[in-house]
Amino acid sequence: WRGKPSRMPADSLASVVGELQGVLSKDVSNAVAQERSLLSERRRVFHRLHRQRRRRRGAAHAAAQESPPTFLVLGFVTNPRTPKTREWIRQTVLVPAAEVGAPALIRFVVGKRGLSPRDVQQLDEERRRVGKDDFAVVDASDFNEAGGIYSCIDKLFAWFRHAPVAYPGASFYAKADDDSFVDVARLASFLRPAAGLPRVYGGYLQYDSFVTEEWRHCGWSAGPVGAAHARRHGCPKERRVYGPFPFVVGALTVMGGDLGEMSRDEP
Repeated sequence: WRGKPSRMPADSLASVVGELQGVLSKDVSNAVAQERSLLSERRRVFHRLHRQRRRRRGAAHAAAQESPPTFLVLGFVTNPRTPKTREWIRQTVLVPAAEVGAPALIRFVVGKRGLSPRDVQQLDEERRRVGKDDFAVVDASDFNEAGGIYSCIDKLFAWFRHAPVAYPGASFYAKADDDSFVDVARLASFLRPAAGLPRVYGGYLQYDSFVTEEWRHCGWSAGPVGAAHARRHGCPKERRVYGPFPFVVGALTVMGGDLGEMSRDEP
Protein backbone atom coordinates (compact mmCIF):
# COMPACT_ATOMS: atom_id res chain seq x y z
CA TRP A 1 0.00 0.00 0.00
CA ARG A 2 1.32 3.28 -1.00
CA GLY A 3 -0.05 6.26 0.57
CA LYS A 4 0.90 9.49 2.13
CA PRO A 5 2.22 9.24 5.68
CA SER A 6 -0.12 10.64 8.23
CA ARG A 7 0.98 13.79 9.91
CA MET A 8 1.08 14.11 13.67
CA PRO A 9 -0.77 17.10 14.97
CA ALA A 10 1.45 19.93 16.02
CA ASP A 11 0.26 19.84 19.61
CA SER A 12 0.95 16.09 19.87
CA LEU A 13 4.43 16.55 18.39
CA ALA A 14 5.19 19.30 20.83
CA SER A 15 4.03 17.09 23.66
CA VAL A 16 6.33 14.23 22.59
CA VAL A 17 9.27 16.57 22.18
CA GLY A 18 8.60 17.98 25.62
CA GLU A 19 8.52 14.51 27.13
CA LEU A 20 11.78 13.59 25.42
CA GLN A 21 13.40 16.77 26.65
CA GLY A 22 12.21 16.02 30.14
CA VAL A 23 13.60 12.49 30.04
CA LEU A 24 16.90 13.62 28.55
CA SER A 25 17.18 16.47 31.02
CA LYS A 26 16.54 14.08 33.90
CA ASP A 27 19.10 11.56 32.57
CA VAL A 28 21.70 14.28 32.07
CA SER A 29 21.06 15.63 35.53
CA ASN A 30 21.45 12.18 37.03
CA ALA A 31 24.67 11.57 35.07
CA VAL A 32 26.09 14.91 36.17
CA ALA A 33 25.14 14.22 39.77
CA GLN A 34 26.79 10.78 39.64
CA GLU A 35 29.93 12.21 38.08
CA ARG A 36 30.12 14.90 40.75
CA SER A 37 29.67 12.25 43.43
CA LEU A 38 32.46 10.13 41.92
CA LEU A 39 34.77 13.13 41.69
CA SER A 40 34.04 14.03 45.27
CA GLU A 41 34.77 10.47 46.41
CA ARG A 42 37.99 10.42 44.41
CA ARG A 43 39.08 13.66 46.06
CA ARG A 44 38.35 12.23 49.50
CA VAL A 45 40.33 9.04 48.70
CA PHE A 46 43.20 11.05 47.24
CA HIS A 47 43.44 13.32 50.28
CA ARG A 48 43.23 10.36 52.64
CA LEU A 49 46.01 8.51 50.81
CA HIS A 50 48.06 11.70 50.68
CA ARG A 51 47.74 12.16 54.44
CA GLN A 52 48.66 8.50 55.04
CA ARG A 53 51.71 8.82 52.76
CA ARG A 54 52.85 11.95 54.56
CA ARG A 55 52.49 10.21 57.92
CA ARG A 56 54.48 7.18 56.66
CA ARG A 57 57.19 9.41 55.25
CA GLY A 58 57.36 11.31 58.51
CA ALA A 59 57.64 8.09 60.51
CA ALA A 60 60.29 6.72 58.14
CA HIS A 61 62.25 9.96 58.36
CA ALA A 62 62.07 9.93 62.16
CA ALA A 63 63.20 6.30 62.24
CA ALA A 64 66.04 7.07 59.85
CA GLN A 65 67.15 9.93 62.10
CA GLU A 66 67.17 7.64 65.11
CA SER A 67 68.84 4.66 63.40
CA PRO A 68 70.16 5.34 59.89
CA PRO A 69 70.35 2.30 57.60
CA THR A 70 73.54 0.29 57.91
CA PHE A 71 75.77 0.38 54.86
CA LEU A 72 77.21 -3.12 55.29
CA VAL A 73 75.88 -6.07 57.31
CA LEU A 74 78.54 -8.75 57.72
CA GLY A 75 77.99 -12.16 59.27
CA PHE A 76 80.85 -14.43 60.36
CA VAL A 77 79.68 -18.05 60.18
CA THR A 78 81.13 -19.56 63.33
CA ASN A 79 81.30 -22.75 65.33
CA PRO A 80 79.54 -22.15 68.68
CA ARG A 81 82.32 -24.14 70.39
CA THR A 82 85.16 -21.81 69.33
CA PRO A 83 84.87 -18.74 71.58
CA LYS A 84 88.59 -17.98 71.26
CA THR A 85 88.20 -17.54 67.52
CA ARG A 86 85.40 -15.02 68.05
CA GLU A 87 87.45 -13.16 70.63
CA TRP A 88 90.28 -12.91 68.09
CA ILE A 89 87.81 -11.49 65.52
CA ARG A 90 86.46 -8.98 68.04
CA GLN A 91 89.98 -7.71 68.74
CA THR A 92 91.40 -7.75 65.20
CA VAL A 93 88.30 -6.93 63.11
CA LEU A 94 85.53 -5.35 65.21
CA VAL A 95 87.65 -3.01 67.31
CA PRO A 96 89.61 -1.51 64.37
CA ALA A 97 86.38 -1.14 62.37
CA ALA A 98 84.74 0.74 65.25
CA GLU A 99 87.79 2.95 65.76
CA VAL A 100 87.65 4.26 62.20
CA GLY A 101 83.86 4.45 62.18
CA ALA A 102 83.34 1.86 59.46
CA PRO A 103 79.62 1.82 58.53
CA ALA A 104 79.18 -1.87 59.25
CA LEU A 105 77.14 -4.11 61.51
CA ILE A 106 78.92 -7.37 62.34
CA ARG A 107 77.35 -10.54 63.73
CA PHE A 108 78.47 -14.08 64.52
CA VAL A 109 76.16 -16.57 62.82
CA VAL A 110 75.15 -19.76 64.63
CA GLY A 111 72.37 -22.25 63.87
CA LYS A 112 69.55 -22.78 66.32
CA ARG A 113 69.17 -26.48 65.52
CA GLY A 114 71.62 -28.96 66.96
CA LEU A 115 72.87 -26.86 69.89
CA SER A 116 73.31 -28.84 73.09
CA PRO A 117 72.23 -27.34 76.42
CA ARG A 118 75.92 -26.83 77.16
CA ASP A 119 76.36 -24.94 73.87
CA VAL A 120 73.47 -22.62 74.73
CA GLN A 121 74.89 -22.02 78.22
CA GLN A 122 78.35 -21.20 76.88
CA LEU A 123 76.92 -18.74 74.34
CA ASP A 124 74.96 -16.98 77.10
CA GLU A 125 78.11 -16.79 79.19
CA GLU A 126 80.00 -15.34 76.24
CA ARG A 127 77.34 -12.66 75.75
CA ARG A 128 77.61 -11.64 79.38
CA ARG A 129 81.40 -11.64 79.22
CA VAL A 130 81.63 -9.33 76.19
CA GLY A 131 78.77 -7.16 77.44
CA LYS A 132 76.67 -7.32 74.28
CA ASP A 133 74.81 -9.73 72.03
CA ASP A 134 76.70 -9.82 68.74
CA PHE A 135 75.25 -13.19 67.68
CA ALA A 136 72.69 -13.91 64.96
CA VAL A 137 70.88 -17.19 65.64
CA VAL A 138 69.52 -18.40 62.30
CA ASP A 139 67.18 -21.20 61.28
CA ALA A 140 69.89 -23.70 60.33
CA SER A 141 71.63 -26.80 61.61
CA ASP A 142 74.72 -26.50 63.73
CA PHE A 143 77.33 -28.65 65.38
CA ASN A 144 75.36 -31.55 66.83
CA GLU A 145 72.78 -31.91 64.04
CA ALA A 146 75.06 -31.93 60.98
CA GLY A 147 78.46 -30.57 61.79
CA GLY A 148 81.39 -29.79 59.57
CA ILE A 149 80.94 -28.35 56.10
CA TYR A 150 77.22 -29.15 55.99
CA SER A 151 76.39 -26.82 58.85
CA CYS A 152 78.55 -24.10 57.29
CA ILE A 153 76.57 -24.29 54.04
CA ASP A 154 73.25 -24.45 55.86
CA LYS A 155 74.10 -21.39 57.93
CA LEU A 156 75.34 -19.51 54.84
CA PHE A 157 71.97 -19.76 53.08
CA ALA A 158 70.04 -19.16 56.30
CA TRP A 159 72.10 -16.03 57.01
CA PHE A 160 71.26 -14.45 53.66
CA ARG A 161 67.57 -15.13 54.31
CA HIS A 162 67.80 -13.84 57.88
CA ALA A 163 69.90 -10.70 57.45
CA PRO A 164 67.54 -8.61 55.24
CA VAL A 165 64.69 -9.32 57.68
CA ALA A 166 66.64 -8.65 60.87
CA TYR A 167 68.64 -5.70 59.46
CA PRO A 168 66.55 -4.18 56.63
CA GLY A 169 67.68 -1.40 54.34
CA ALA A 170 71.40 -2.18 54.15
CA SER A 171 73.27 -1.40 50.95
CA PHE A 172 75.18 -4.68 51.16
CA TYR A 173 74.88 -8.02 52.93
CA ALA A 174 78.00 -10.14 53.34
CA LYS A 175 79.18 -13.42 54.79
CA ALA A 176 82.65 -14.58 55.85
CA ASP A 177 84.11 -17.63 57.52
CA ASP A 178 85.46 -17.19 61.02
CA ASP A 179 88.96 -18.05 59.81
CA SER A 180 88.89 -15.14 57.32
CA PHE A 181 90.53 -11.82 58.11
CA VAL A 182 88.31 -9.03 56.78
CA ASP A 183 89.49 -5.41 56.69
CA VAL A 184 85.99 -4.03 57.20
CA ALA A 185 86.86 -0.36 56.68
CA ARG A 186 88.67 -1.11 53.44
CA LEU A 187 85.86 -3.38 52.26
CA ALA A 188 83.25 -0.67 52.91
CA SER A 189 85.39 1.88 51.05
CA PHE A 190 85.78 -0.55 48.14
CA LEU A 191 82.01 -1.16 47.97
CA ARG A 192 80.90 2.46 48.25
CA PRO A 193 81.12 3.29 44.49
CA ALA A 194 78.87 0.28 43.81
CA ALA A 195 76.14 1.36 46.24
CA GLY A 196 72.84 1.59 44.41
CA LEU A 197 73.94 -0.48 41.43
CA PRO A 198 71.64 -3.42 40.64
CA ARG A 199 72.54 -6.99 41.57
CA VAL A 200 76.04 -6.49 42.88
CA TYR A 201 77.68 -9.83 43.65
CA GLY A 202 81.29 -10.15 44.70
CA GLY A 203 83.75 -11.51 47.19
CA TYR A 204 86.73 -13.85 47.27
CA LEU A 205 86.85 -15.00 43.66
CA GLN A 206 87.79 -18.46 42.40
CA TYR A 207 87.12 -20.46 39.22
CA ASP A 208 85.61 -23.82 38.40
CA SER A 209 83.92 -25.90 35.69
CA PHE A 210 80.76 -27.94 35.90
CA VAL A 211 79.61 -31.35 34.61
CA THR A 212 75.86 -30.94 34.17
CA GLU A 213 75.07 -34.62 33.57
CA GLU A 214 76.65 -35.59 36.87
CA TRP A 215 75.83 -32.41 38.80
CA ARG A 216 79.39 -31.97 40.00
CA HIS A 217 82.24 -29.56 39.55
CA CYS A 218 85.68 -30.16 38.12
CA GLY A 219 88.77 -28.17 37.22
CA TRP A 220 88.81 -25.85 40.22
CA SER A 221 91.55 -23.21 40.53
CA ALA A 222 92.18 -19.94 42.29
CA GLY A 223 92.81 -18.18 38.97
CA PRO A 224 91.46 -18.28 35.39
CA VAL A 225 94.64 -19.63 33.78
CA GLY A 226 94.88 -22.46 36.30
CA ALA A 227 91.17 -23.20 35.83
CA ALA A 228 91.56 -23.48 32.05
CA HIS A 229 94.46 -25.89 32.55
CA ALA A 230 92.52 -27.84 35.21
CA ARG A 231 89.51 -28.20 32.93
CA ARG A 232 91.67 -29.56 30.11
CA HIS A 233 93.36 -32.13 32.33
CA GLY A 234 90.93 -32.67 35.20
CA CYS A 235 87.44 -32.79 33.66
CA PRO A 236 85.98 -35.82 31.85
CA LYS A 237 86.45 -35.44 28.11
CA GLU A 238 83.46 -37.65 27.26
CA ARG A 239 81.02 -35.40 29.17
CA ARG A 240 79.61 -31.98 28.44
CA VAL A 241 81.50 -29.53 30.62
CA TYR A 242 80.75 -25.84 31.12
CA GLY A 243 83.38 -23.38 32.26
CA PRO A 244 85.59 -22.31 33.66
CA PHE A 245 83.46 -19.63 35.28
CA PRO A 246 84.09 -17.32 38.26
CA PHE A 247 82.31 -17.70 41.57
CA VAL A 248 82.79 -16.43 45.10
CA VAL A 249 83.50 -18.73 48.03
CA GLY A 250 82.63 -18.76 51.70
CA ALA A 251 85.73 -16.85 52.72
CA LEU A 252 83.89 -13.69 51.62
CA THR A 253 80.56 -13.36 49.81
CA VAL A 254 78.96 -9.94 49.24
CA MET A 255 75.50 -9.19 47.82
CA GLY A 256 73.90 -5.87 47.00
CA GLY A 257 70.80 -4.92 48.95
CA ASP A 258 68.45 -5.93 46.12
CA LEU A 259 69.98 -9.43 45.91
CA GLY A 260 69.68 -9.65 49.68
CA GLU A 261 65.97 -8.91 49.38
CA MET A 262 65.65 -11.63 46.76
CA SER A 263 67.45 -14.09 49.05
CA ARG A 264 65.04 -13.22 51.83
CA ASP A 265 62.11 -14.41 49.73
CA GLU A 266 63.74 -17.68 48.65
CA PRO A 267 62.28 -20.86 50.23
